[in-house]
Amino acid sequence: MKRSTLLGPKAVQSFVAGGLALACTWAPAAGRFEAAALVDSFDFARTATKEGRFLFDTETAQGNVAVLEHVLLTGANTILWRNCGGATLRYQSAEERDPRVEAPLDKRRLPDNRPVHGWLRYYEAEPDILRHILGVCHERGLQAGVHWPFEETHWASWTFGAWNLEHPQYWGATSDGQVWAGRCSLAYPEVVAHKLRLADELLTRDADHLFIDSWRGGAWGPAYEYVEPEIKRWRAKYHTEPPADASDPRWCAFVAETTHAYFVALRQRLNASGRKVRLMVGVSEVGPLDDAPDATLLSRGLDWRRLVNEGVVDTVVVMSVNWDKARPFESTREIYRSVIGFCAGKSQVLCPVQMYDFTKRGIPSYQAATKQGAPEIAGRLLQTAWEEGADGVCMECVDYGNYTPAVCAELRRLLDGPCRLKR
Repeated sequence: MKRSTLLGPKAVQSFVAGGLALACTWAPAAGRFEAAALVDSFDFARTATKEGRFLFDTETAQGNVAVLEHVLLTGANTILWRNCGGATLRYQSAEERDPRVEAPLDKRRLPDNRPVHGWLRYYEAEPDILRHILGVCHERGLQAGVHWPFEETHWASWTFGAWNLEHPQYWGATSDGQVWAGRCSLAYPEVVAHKLRLADELLTRDADHLFIDSWRGGAWGPAYEYVEPEIKRWRAKYHTEPPADASDPRWCAFVAETTHAYFVALRQRLNASGRKVRLMVGVSEVGPLDDAPDATLLSRGLDWRRLVNEGVVDTVVVMSVNWDKARPFESTREIYRSVIGFCAGKSQVLCPVQMYDFTKRGIPSYQAATKQGAPEIAGRLLQTAWEEGADGVCMECVDYGNYTPAVCAELRRLLDGPCRLKR
Protein backbone atom coordinates (compact mmCIF):
# COMPACT_ATOMS: atom_id res chain seq x y z
CA MET A 1 0.00 0.00 0.00
CA LYS A 2 1.39 3.40 -0.95
CA ARG A 3 1.89 5.68 2.02
CA SER A 4 1.33 9.43 1.77
CA THR A 5 4.25 11.84 1.76
CA LEU A 6 4.99 15.08 3.58
CA LEU A 7 3.73 18.43 2.49
CA GLY A 8 6.38 20.87 1.36
CA PRO A 9 7.57 23.64 3.70
CA LYS A 10 5.40 26.31 2.05
CA ALA A 11 2.34 24.09 2.19
CA VAL A 12 2.97 23.40 5.86
CA GLN A 13 3.35 27.10 6.63
CA SER A 14 0.16 27.89 4.74
CA PHE A 15 -1.75 25.12 6.45
CA VAL A 16 -0.64 26.20 9.93
CA ALA A 17 -1.28 29.87 9.19
CA GLY A 18 -4.80 28.95 8.09
CA GLY A 19 -5.69 27.75 11.58
CA LEU A 20 -4.61 24.15 11.87
CA ALA A 21 -6.71 22.28 14.41
CA LEU A 22 -4.86 20.52 17.20
CA ALA A 23 -7.30 17.66 17.53
CA CYS A 24 -5.69 14.30 16.99
CA THR A 25 -6.12 12.55 13.64
CA TRP A 26 -4.94 9.10 14.66
CA ALA A 27 -7.52 6.39 15.29
CA PRO A 28 -6.70 3.18 17.26
CA ALA A 29 -7.03 -0.31 15.90
CA ALA A 30 -10.53 -1.47 16.65
CA GLY A 31 -10.87 -3.48 19.80
CA ARG A 32 -7.34 -4.80 20.30
CA PHE A 33 -5.69 -4.37 23.69
CA GLU A 34 -2.33 -2.84 22.94
CA ALA A 35 1.04 -4.17 24.07
CA ALA A 36 3.67 -1.61 23.13
CA ALA A 37 7.35 -2.56 23.30
CA LEU A 38 10.17 -0.02 23.48
CA VAL A 39 13.16 -1.26 21.50
CA ASP A 40 16.70 0.03 21.02
CA SER A 41 18.99 -1.71 18.55
CA PHE A 42 21.94 -0.20 20.44
CA ASP A 43 21.09 -2.18 23.58
CA PHE A 44 21.07 -5.41 21.58
CA ALA A 45 24.43 -4.56 20.00
CA ARG A 46 26.23 -5.33 23.24
CA THR A 47 24.59 -8.73 23.72
CA ALA A 48 27.25 -11.45 23.72
CA THR A 49 27.74 -15.04 24.75
CA LYS A 50 30.09 -15.95 27.60
CA GLU A 51 32.69 -16.68 24.92
CA GLY A 52 32.43 -13.10 23.64
CA ARG A 53 30.47 -13.80 20.45
CA PHE A 54 27.95 -11.04 19.76
CA LEU A 55 24.46 -12.23 18.92
CA PHE A 56 23.03 -9.26 17.02
CA ASP A 57 24.75 -7.22 14.32
CA THR A 58 22.46 -4.22 14.56
CA GLU A 59 24.14 -2.35 11.73
CA THR A 60 22.52 -4.83 9.31
CA ALA A 61 18.97 -5.44 8.19
CA GLN A 62 19.18 -9.09 9.19
CA GLY A 63 20.45 -8.24 12.66
CA ASN A 64 17.61 -5.84 13.36
CA VAL A 65 14.99 -8.28 12.13
CA ALA A 66 16.49 -10.76 14.62
CA VAL A 67 16.02 -8.12 17.32
CA LEU A 68 12.39 -7.73 16.28
CA GLU A 69 11.85 -11.50 16.47
CA HIS A 70 13.14 -11.50 20.04
CA VAL A 71 10.87 -8.59 21.00
CA LEU A 72 7.81 -10.30 19.55
CA LEU A 73 8.22 -13.14 22.04
CA THR A 74 6.57 -10.81 24.57
CA GLY A 75 3.34 -10.69 22.58
CA ALA A 76 3.92 -7.07 21.59
CA ASN A 77 1.64 -5.75 18.84
CA THR A 78 3.04 -2.21 18.75
CA ILE A 79 6.75 -1.65 18.18
CA LEU A 80 8.27 1.69 19.18
CA TRP A 81 11.83 1.68 17.86
CA ARG A 82 14.39 3.99 19.44
CA ASN A 83 15.53 6.65 17.00
CA CYS A 84 18.45 7.97 19.03
CA GLY A 85 20.55 7.83 22.13
CA GLY A 86 21.04 11.38 23.23
CA ALA A 87 21.56 13.23 19.95
CA THR A 88 23.30 10.30 18.26
CA LEU A 89 20.80 9.02 15.73
CA ARG A 90 20.11 5.43 14.78
CA TYR A 91 19.40 6.16 11.12
CA GLN A 92 20.68 8.16 8.15
CA SER A 93 19.81 11.74 9.03
CA ALA A 94 20.17 14.82 6.87
CA GLU A 95 19.81 17.00 9.97
CA GLU A 96 22.63 15.26 11.91
CA ARG A 97 25.30 14.19 9.45
CA ASP A 98 28.81 14.68 8.11
CA PRO A 99 30.63 16.91 7.39
CA ARG A 100 29.48 18.66 10.58
CA VAL A 101 30.95 16.06 12.87
CA GLU A 102 31.40 12.32 12.81
CA ALA A 103 29.52 10.95 15.80
CA PRO A 104 29.74 7.17 15.91
CA LEU A 105 28.81 5.43 19.10
CA ASP A 106 32.09 4.45 20.68
CA LYS A 107 31.42 1.43 22.84
CA ARG A 108 34.83 1.84 24.48
CA ARG A 109 33.67 4.97 26.30
CA LEU A 110 30.89 3.49 28.39
CA PRO A 111 31.15 4.23 32.13
CA ASP A 112 31.11 0.60 33.20
CA ASN A 113 32.74 -2.72 32.37
CA ARG A 114 30.83 -3.79 29.27
CA PRO A 115 32.88 -5.60 26.63
CA VAL A 116 34.63 -3.56 24.01
CA HIS A 117 33.58 -4.11 20.45
CA GLY A 118 34.46 -0.94 18.62
CA TRP A 119 32.28 1.55 16.81
CA LEU A 120 28.66 1.59 15.68
CA ARG A 121 27.97 3.86 12.73
CA TYR A 122 24.21 3.69 12.46
CA TYR A 123 24.15 6.84 10.36
CA GLU A 124 26.07 4.98 7.64
CA ALA A 125 24.17 1.68 7.84
CA GLU A 126 22.61 0.23 4.71
CA PRO A 127 19.73 -0.11 4.49
CA ASP A 128 18.51 2.77 6.64
CA ILE A 129 17.83 0.97 9.91
CA LEU A 130 14.76 2.89 11.03
CA ARG A 131 13.08 2.94 7.63
CA HIS A 132 13.76 -0.77 7.16
CA ILE A 133 12.48 -1.99 10.53
CA LEU A 134 9.30 0.12 10.39
CA GLY A 135 8.66 -1.34 6.96
CA VAL A 136 9.10 -4.89 8.26
CA CYS A 137 6.64 -4.12 11.07
CA HIS A 138 4.06 -2.81 8.62
CA GLU A 139 4.45 -5.89 6.42
CA ARG A 140 3.71 -8.08 9.45
CA GLY A 141 0.62 -6.14 10.43
CA LEU A 142 2.21 -4.58 13.51
CA GLN A 143 1.72 -1.02 14.62
CA ALA A 144 5.04 0.72 14.06
CA GLY A 145 6.42 3.93 15.45
CA VAL A 146 9.30 5.71 17.12
CA HIS A 147 10.44 5.91 20.72
CA TRP A 148 12.05 9.36 20.96
CA PRO A 149 13.89 9.99 24.24
CA PHE A 150 13.73 13.71 24.84
CA GLU A 151 17.37 13.95 25.70
CA GLU A 152 20.30 15.37 23.79
CA THR A 153 22.99 13.85 25.97
CA HIS A 154 22.68 10.40 27.49
CA TRP A 155 24.85 10.01 30.59
CA ALA A 156 25.71 13.65 29.96
CA SER A 157 29.00 12.98 28.27
CA TRP A 158 29.32 10.99 25.12
CA THR A 159 26.30 11.41 22.84
CA PHE A 160 26.57 15.00 21.68
CA GLY A 161 25.05 15.57 18.27
CA ALA A 162 26.41 17.59 15.40
CA TRP A 163 23.75 20.30 15.47
CA ASN A 164 23.99 20.48 19.22
CA LEU A 165 27.75 20.99 19.21
CA GLU A 166 27.50 23.70 16.57
CA HIS A 167 25.00 25.75 18.59
CA PRO A 168 26.34 26.27 22.12
CA GLN A 169 24.47 29.59 22.26
CA TYR A 170 21.27 27.58 22.84
CA TRP A 171 22.56 25.38 25.66
CA GLY A 172 20.69 25.40 28.94
CA ALA A 173 21.97 26.91 32.18
CA THR A 174 21.28 26.72 35.90
CA SER A 175 20.20 29.61 38.10
CA ASP A 176 23.84 30.26 39.03
CA GLY A 177 24.93 30.31 35.39
CA GLN A 178 26.37 26.80 35.07
CA VAL A 179 25.95 25.73 31.46
CA TRP A 180 24.61 22.29 30.61
CA ALA A 181 26.80 21.50 27.63
CA GLY A 182 24.76 19.79 24.97
CA ARG A 183 21.24 20.42 26.22
CA CYS A 184 19.49 22.99 24.06
CA SER A 185 16.58 24.98 25.46
CA LEU A 186 13.15 24.91 23.88
CA ALA A 187 12.91 28.63 24.65
CA TYR A 188 14.83 29.28 21.42
CA PRO A 189 12.78 29.10 18.18
CA GLU A 190 15.84 27.74 16.39
CA VAL A 191 15.89 24.70 18.69
CA VAL A 192 12.21 24.01 18.12
CA ALA A 193 12.73 24.29 14.36
CA HIS A 194 15.61 21.78 14.57
CA LYS A 195 13.45 19.29 16.47
CA LEU A 196 10.60 19.69 14.02
CA ARG A 197 12.96 18.93 11.15
CA LEU A 198 13.96 15.75 12.99
CA ALA A 199 10.25 14.91 13.30
CA ASP A 200 9.94 15.35 9.54
CA GLU A 201 12.66 12.73 9.07
CA LEU A 202 10.71 10.29 11.21
CA LEU A 203 7.57 10.92 9.20
CA THR A 204 9.35 10.24 5.93
CA ARG A 205 10.34 6.86 7.38
CA ASP A 206 6.64 6.00 7.85
CA ALA A 207 6.38 6.29 11.62
CA ASP A 208 2.69 5.99 12.51
CA HIS A 209 3.28 6.66 16.21
CA LEU A 210 5.62 9.15 17.83
CA PHE A 211 6.31 8.55 21.51
CA ILE A 212 8.11 11.37 23.34
CA ASP A 213 9.72 9.83 26.42
CA SER A 214 10.05 12.55 29.05
CA TRP A 215 11.63 10.17 31.58
CA ARG A 216 14.81 10.01 29.49
CA GLY A 217 15.29 13.73 29.78
CA GLY A 218 19.05 14.27 29.79
CA ALA A 219 18.59 17.43 31.92
CA TRP A 220 15.47 18.48 30.10
CA GLY A 221 13.74 20.35 32.88
CA PRO A 222 13.31 23.52 34.91
CA ALA A 223 16.76 23.35 36.53
CA TYR A 224 18.46 24.11 33.20
CA GLU A 225 16.00 26.62 31.78
CA TYR A 226 17.60 29.75 33.20
CA VAL A 227 18.33 30.95 29.69
CA GLU A 228 17.99 34.50 28.41
CA PRO A 229 14.56 34.15 26.73
CA GLU A 230 13.01 32.55 29.80
CA ILE A 231 14.56 35.05 32.23
CA LYS A 232 13.32 37.97 30.11
CA ARG A 233 9.86 36.44 29.87
CA TRP A 234 9.73 35.94 33.67
CA ARG A 235 10.81 39.53 34.33
CA ALA A 236 8.21 40.85 31.93
CA LYS A 237 5.45 38.81 33.57
CA TYR A 238 6.35 39.12 37.25
CA HIS A 239 8.71 42.14 37.40
CA THR A 240 11.11 40.16 39.61
CA GLU A 241 14.04 37.82 39.15
CA PRO A 242 13.21 34.12 38.65
CA PRO A 243 13.31 31.98 41.82
CA ALA A 244 16.72 30.43 42.33
CA ASP A 245 15.09 27.19 43.47
CA ALA A 246 14.38 25.28 40.27
CA SER A 247 11.82 23.11 42.07
CA ASP A 248 9.68 26.14 42.89
CA PRO A 249 6.22 25.20 41.50
CA ARG A 250 5.84 28.69 39.99
CA TRP A 251 9.07 28.27 38.00
CA CYS A 252 8.17 24.74 36.93
CA ALA A 253 4.76 25.85 35.71
CA PHE A 254 6.38 28.79 33.91
CA VAL A 255 8.86 26.54 32.11
CA ALA A 256 5.99 24.21 31.25
CA GLU A 257 4.47 26.96 29.11
CA THR A 258 7.48 26.81 26.78
CA THR A 259 7.48 23.02 26.73
CA HIS A 260 3.76 23.04 26.00
CA ALA A 261 4.31 25.37 23.05
CA TYR A 262 6.76 22.86 21.59
CA PHE A 263 4.26 20.01 21.87
CA VAL A 264 1.63 22.17 20.20
CA ALA A 265 4.04 22.89 17.34
CA LEU A 266 4.85 19.19 17.06
CA ARG A 267 1.14 18.30 17.00
CA GLN A 268 0.66 20.82 14.19
CA ARG A 269 3.60 19.39 12.27
CA LEU A 270 2.21 15.86 12.49
CA ASN A 271 -1.25 16.97 11.41
CA ALA A 272 0.16 18.99 8.52
CA SER A 273 1.91 15.92 7.16
CA GLY A 274 -1.37 14.68 5.75
CA ARG A 275 -0.97 11.39 7.64
CA LYS A 276 -2.64 10.01 10.73
CA VAL A 277 0.15 9.96 13.28
CA ARG A 278 -0.40 9.27 16.97
CA LEU A 279 1.42 11.58 19.38
CA MET A 280 2.25 9.87 22.66
CA VAL A 281 3.83 11.33 25.79
CA GLY A 282 5.50 9.41 28.60
CA VAL A 283 5.04 10.38 32.25
CA SER A 284 6.83 8.90 35.26
CA GLU A 285 6.56 8.60 39.02
CA VAL A 286 2.82 9.11 38.83
CA GLY A 287 0.87 9.05 42.08
CA PRO A 288 -2.83 9.51 42.81
CA LEU A 289 -3.93 12.61 40.92
CA ASP A 290 -4.82 15.65 43.01
CA ASP A 291 -4.38 19.40 42.81
CA ALA A 292 -0.70 19.34 43.77
CA PRO A 293 1.99 19.68 41.05
CA ASP A 294 2.92 16.26 39.74
CA ALA A 295 6.41 14.78 39.49
CA THR A 296 6.63 15.17 35.70
CA LEU A 297 5.83 18.87 36.00
CA LEU A 298 8.42 19.43 38.72
CA SER A 299 11.22 17.39 37.16
CA ARG A 300 10.61 17.99 33.46
CA GLY A 301 8.61 21.20 33.23
CA LEU A 302 5.94 19.25 31.37
CA ASP A 303 2.25 19.66 32.19
CA TRP A 304 0.91 16.44 30.71
CA ARG A 305 -2.57 17.01 32.08
CA ARG A 306 -2.84 20.23 30.12
CA LEU A 307 -1.67 18.41 26.99
CA VAL A 308 -4.48 15.92 27.52
CA ASN A 309 -7.13 18.54 28.27
CA GLU A 310 -6.28 20.53 25.15
CA GLY A 311 -6.21 17.50 22.86
CA VAL A 312 -2.54 17.92 21.98
CA VAL A 313 -1.56 14.30 22.68
CA ASP A 314 -3.39 11.13 21.74
CA THR A 315 -1.91 8.78 24.32
CA VAL A 316 -0.45 9.02 27.82
CA VAL A 317 2.17 6.35 28.45
CA VAL A 318 2.62 5.83 32.19
CA MET A 319 6.23 4.77 32.60
CA SER A 320 6.15 4.23 36.37
CA VAL A 321 3.78 4.73 39.29
CA ASN A 322 4.65 5.51 42.90
CA TRP A 323 2.84 2.54 44.40
CA ASP A 324 2.75 1.98 48.14
CA LYS A 325 5.19 -0.74 49.20
CA ALA A 326 2.83 -1.72 52.02
CA ARG A 327 0.03 -2.42 49.54
CA PRO A 328 1.66 -2.77 46.12
CA PHE A 329 -1.13 -4.06 43.90
CA GLU A 330 -3.96 -2.18 45.59
CA SER A 331 -2.16 1.16 45.31
CA THR A 332 -1.11 0.40 41.73
CA ARG A 333 -4.73 -0.22 40.79
CA GLU A 334 -5.79 3.04 42.42
CA ILE A 335 -3.19 5.03 40.47
CA TYR A 336 -4.06 3.32 37.18
CA ARG A 337 -7.71 4.09 37.85
CA SER A 338 -7.05 7.76 38.59
CA VAL A 339 -5.04 8.32 35.41
CA ILE A 340 -7.49 6.39 33.24
CA GLY A 341 -10.39 8.31 34.77
CA PHE A 342 -8.70 11.64 34.15
CA CYS A 343 -7.97 10.77 30.52
CA ALA A 344 -11.39 9.23 29.79
CA GLY A 345 -12.81 10.63 26.57
CA LYS A 346 -9.70 12.74 25.99
CA SER A 347 -6.76 10.43 25.38
CA GLN A 348 -5.67 6.83 25.50
CA VAL A 349 -3.68 5.40 28.41
CA LEU A 350 -0.98 2.72 28.42
CA CYS A 351 0.08 1.37 31.81
CA PRO A 352 3.51 -0.02 32.71
CA VAL A 353 4.58 -3.65 32.74
CA GLN A 354 8.14 -2.69 33.38
CA MET A 355 11.13 -4.95 33.93
CA TYR A 356 13.45 -1.94 34.16
CA ASP A 357 13.81 -0.93 37.80
CA PHE A 358 15.69 2.37 37.72
CA THR A 359 12.73 4.07 39.40
CA LYS A 360 12.52 1.27 42.00
CA ARG A 361 8.93 0.77 40.89
CA GLY A 362 9.45 -1.93 38.26
CA ILE A 363 8.71 -5.65 38.47
CA PRO A 364 11.90 -6.44 40.47
CA SER A 365 10.71 -4.03 43.18
CA TYR A 366 7.26 -5.64 43.19
CA GLN A 367 9.06 -8.96 43.66
CA ALA A 368 10.95 -7.61 46.67
CA ALA A 369 7.75 -6.24 48.20
CA THR A 370 5.50 -9.24 47.54
CA LYS A 371 7.90 -12.22 47.31
CA GLN A 372 6.06 -13.25 44.15
CA GLY A 373 7.64 -14.29 40.86
CA ALA A 374 8.13 -11.99 37.87
CA PRO A 375 5.67 -13.89 35.61
CA GLU A 376 2.87 -13.63 38.18
CA ILE A 377 3.54 -9.93 38.76
CA ALA A 378 3.72 -9.13 35.05
CA GLY A 379 0.43 -10.92 34.52
CA ARG A 380 -1.24 -9.12 37.41
CA LEU A 381 -0.10 -5.72 36.16
CA LEU A 382 -1.34 -6.41 32.64
CA GLN A 383 -4.67 -7.75 33.90
CA THR A 384 -5.09 -4.80 36.28
CA ALA A 385 -4.59 -2.36 33.40
CA TRP A 386 -7.13 -4.32 31.34
CA GLU A 387 -9.68 -4.48 34.17
CA GLU A 388 -9.44 -0.76 34.85
CA GLY A 389 -10.11 0.08 31.20
CA ALA A 390 -6.64 1.07 29.99
CA ASP A 391 -6.06 0.90 26.25
CA GLY A 392 -2.97 -1.21 26.70
CA VAL A 393 0.38 -1.61 28.40
CA CYS A 394 3.93 -0.48 27.71
CA MET A 395 6.95 -2.73 28.16
CA GLU A 396 10.21 -0.94 28.88
CA CYS A 397 12.65 -1.82 27.46
CA VAL A 398 12.60 -5.17 25.70
CA ASP A 399 16.35 -5.70 25.72
CA TYR A 400 17.78 -9.17 25.24
CA GLY A 401 16.59 -11.44 28.02
CA ASN A 402 15.02 -8.57 29.97
CA TYR A 403 11.62 -10.25 29.74
CA THR A 404 12.33 -13.90 30.52
CA PRO A 405 10.66 -16.77 28.64
CA ALA A 406 8.32 -17.36 31.59
CA VAL A 407 7.28 -13.70 31.71
CA CYS A 408 6.76 -13.67 27.94
CA ALA A 409 4.62 -16.80 28.14
CA GLU A 410 2.35 -15.26 30.76
CA LEU A 411 1.98 -12.01 28.82
CA ARG A 412 1.14 -13.90 25.63
CA ARG A 413 -1.37 -16.09 27.48
CA LEU A 414 -3.30 -13.00 28.55
CA LEU A 415 -2.88 -11.07 25.29
CA ASP A 416 -4.01 -14.03 23.21
CA GLY A 417 -6.81 -14.92 25.60
CA PRO A 418 -8.77 -12.99 28.23
CA CYS A 419 -7.06 -9.62 27.59
CA ARG A 420 -6.92 -9.78 23.81
CA LEU A 421 -9.64 -7.17 23.34
CA LYS A 422 -10.19 -3.94 25.21
CA ARG A 423 -12.88 -3.96 27.86
